[in-house]
Amino acid sequence: MTATSIHTDTTDRRQDEAAPRPRFGGVLWRIARSTNRLTMPLAGKGWNPIFAFVEHQGRRTGRRYATPIAARRIPGGFVISLAFGAQVDWYRNLVAARGGTVRWRGRAYRVTAPEIIDSSTALAAFHPVQRWLLRIADIGGYVRVADVDSRDR
Repeated sequence: MTATSIHTDTTDRRQDEAAPRPRFGGVLWRIARSTNRLTMPLAGKGWNPIFAFVEHQGRRTGRRYATPIAARRIPGGFVISLAFGAQVDWYRNLVAARGGTVRWRGRAYRVTAPEIIDSSTALAAFHPVQRWLLRIADIGGYVRVADVDSRDR
């Protein structure tokens, strides 16, 4: 799913700069790439409140992708950690397409484009143990996506 791109525009650069890269980003990214096949069957299931997956369309290829994410449900949408920074394809694809789909706890939610939110607001949505782990990993980037069909927006 990750491809090296020759074309870069200023919009992509601003998105990349919006959230700092996490301390263990490179190591976590390599682990995630090798375990994606293991986490995808767990993500989005009704019994799993931690992992969801985001369905997005490639901004250049038009291909459909599904990527596991750590998401927490909030009134009117979701808070999602940018564990690998704002340069990840799923984030940039959601921005370009102005939305996508989050599958969480067995349901599909149409969502809007992500908006960067501050860490204190985002961390409040996570369970205390998750907050502790996110702080240890130095994950400082978070986004909020609004549920298109929610009445809580």
